[in-house]
Amino acid sequence: MTMNTRLLLIGAGWAADSLFAYLKEQHSDWELDQRSGRDADTSCDLVLWLLAEVLPPAALQHELQLWQVQRGKIPMLLVLPSGHRYKRDWLLQLPVDGLLDQPSANEINEALAVLSSGGRVVQLQELAANDQAAASTVGTQGLGHWLFSSGARQIDQECLALQEELNNPSVRGLKRMLIQGRLRELGMARELLGVIWGQPQQSKTEAATATSTSITRQPPERLEIVLANRQGVTVLETVEDRLARAVGAIEALEGHGALMALEALNPNRRRQLFEALLDEFRLLSERLKQQCAEVGTEQAMALWQSQQPLLRQRALQHLVGAYTQIPRDGELVPIADALLASTDLKPEDPELADLLPSLMALIEGRPLLIDGNLLAADEPAALLHLQQLMSNWLVRNAELISRELLNSCSSWPELRRSMLMPELLSTRQLDRQRNRINSFDRWQTLVERPMAIYESRRLLYDIGNGQLEQSVVRELRDGELRQLSWWQQAITLLLETRDALAPQVELLINRLGSLTVLLLTRVLGRAIGLIGRGVLQGLGRGLQNAGTEPERL
Repeated sequence: MTMNTRLLLIGAGWAADSLFAYLKEQHSDWELDQRSGRDADTSCDLVLWLLAEVLPPAALQHELQLWQVQRGKIPMLLVLPSGHRYKRDWLLQLPVDGLLDQPSANEINEALAVLSSGGRVVQLQELAANDQAAASTVGTQGLGHWLFSSGARQIDQECLALQEELNNPSVRGLKRMLIQGRLRELGMARELLGVIWGQPQQSKTEAATATSTSITRQPPERLEIVLANRQGVTVLETVEDRLARAVGAIEALEGHGALMALEALNPNRRRQLFEALLDEFRLLSERLKQQCAEVGTEQAMALWQSQQPLLRQRALQHLVGAYTQIPRDGELVPIADALLASTDLKPEDPELADLLPSLMALIEGRPLLIDGNLLAADEPAALLHLQQLMSNWLVRNAELISRELLNSCSSWPELRRSMLMPELLSTRQLDRQRNRINSFDRWQTLVERPMAIYESRRLLYDIGNGQLEQSVVRELRDGELRQLSWWQQAITLLLETRDALAPQVELLINRLGSLTVLLLTRVLGRAIGLIGRGVLQGLGRGLQNAGTEPERL
């Protein structure tokens, strides 16, 4: 830290007093000052605002804007109190350089050190269960949405019950296969509900919050971002380190139907594949930096596109080992050479989101374009967006390599034991898995992908804290829409026809309902009333005549 750093602590009460004493003891060469509010006459190099009570979001944002106008570019560290209910997305947009959620005194001291050197710090605690439920609440959107929600809720409950039973180690053999088949049936039923009622597909375990720009779920895990400085290259290195830690924590990928080949790999090989791809990404990003500095942006972008197949080949070679040999037809064969000769890693995943524009923006020090807004590279929202794109790139490339490995294992039995899960050692089980993958691909290509393109949505995979999560983002895909085949365009035409007929059908149902109400109340009801009145009048006359008629002997 620099000498004679001037720190202004904003806060009152015993917590602020004890923190002030702690910082004064830790940094005797600092000039510390404590105030209970904004003071225009106090000059400083750092501002530490210890928020004592929970303010309304509008009031807090207004106060921060006043601080920004008064202090200019002086770094500010905001410490949130316990029990706040601020949404995480909203907190990440606050105009502060540091944001700590219920930190210790040591964490505050470390954050001040980072801010004084020109960096940024964000530490947000794990969300409580009730906060997660509130963050994932979806508003009422009509009869179709209600029918979809009720049906999806029942399916999700049954899926959770089956998943708990599947996690029981004693469930084996035929019963386990039946449960897995039932889970796949429920997944297809949920997708069919979305197709019928026109609802976007969301996570099976919890509903996503639909907005005009994206459909994401509120992340429950602890968020920690520390940037040593605000350069784009530093942001890229930070994202790579975060992904490296996340890859090491991944344990299982069950429940993601589009990643069946990746699920077939044993956990150690899966982790090694992720690490190999991440290492190759780092090497390629370093070459991009050199190309941008030497020959320009266009050549660097061409290098990225041309190196993708080679990157996957090198990752596969790193996974199996360049000199590792195993038996094949009675002879020792180098695994890497045999796999590279028999696999085709040139095709790209058509659903892979384009990572290159964001990557080039970081390398060149430009702001990132996210949802129509330009954000600086050191903004937390920009960093998390880049991490999501890199996670998606990592997972989809790993799936491409895993599928080629799965095909090679079908003709190389000795390779299965070192690469695949134990239940796929059987030739029959392996062929069934490959058939499921092929069927899923055909369904995705012919039905799901045209619908996703027409609805301008894209599925992204994000590596969370030891698990892989899905999110659906809105993305302009008109260019892909014009390149669809005739069958895929027919699917989009069916969707357009349904959307065009839906208002007329709804109007017809409303008119039929109004006509039914009219017939029941005005016509049939009045007729029943007249009949009842006639019956009562007839009974009244009969009783009257019976009372006045003379008795006969």
